[in-house]
Amino acid sequence: MGNVIKRRARDHDNDYSNPEMTDLSYDEVEIIQKSWSEIQSKAHDTAEKIFYTFLEKFPQNQQNFVAFKNTPLLMLKGTPGFRAHASRIFNVFSNVIDALDKDPDMKGIKNIVAEVGRSHAKRQIKKRSYVELRIVILESIAEMCKLDDDGIVAWSKLLDIIYHILFECIDGRDQQFTQ
Repeated sequence: MGNVIKRRARDHDNDYSNPEMTDLSYDEVEIIQKSWSEIQSKAHDTAEKIFYTFLEKFPQNQQNFVAFKNTPLLMLKGTPGFRAHASRIFNVFSNVIDALDKDPDMKGIKNIVAEVGRSHAKRQIKKRSYVELRIVILESIAEMCKLDDDGIVAWSKLLDIIYHILFECIDGRDQQFTQ
């Protein structure tokens, strides 16, 4: 018989590196805020579309949501509870994006994201789920807003900032974000 090689899936949080905090230029902030305003006019629909796409593309993540884990995804679409959860995620992004040009030291932004990070760390949401959500967010916004390369770079840098804070909280280093 031959040797059996076991391939380890990237299921351990240590397999996902913490992105670096990077500064956004004035132009990048402007790109992010302009593209966000384009999709904010249909906030609930956009939020639901991104959340639905996330669970459709990465169905194992549906188990992370107690209210939804035993309901077929197709049955969730359009329901008030599903739309409300999607909108809560969207609202975090709205608050962060709104603060980008008003919070130069990012204290408020760090607190907003750290609150989410602490909450999800308590529920033991894995970094893998966040990485998968990031993929869907970036793809969806790029498509909806017809982002060019500069737009994709700006949004990637914003997501690096958000994910740095989230991952620090998941790794138990959230005290640095306490005011």
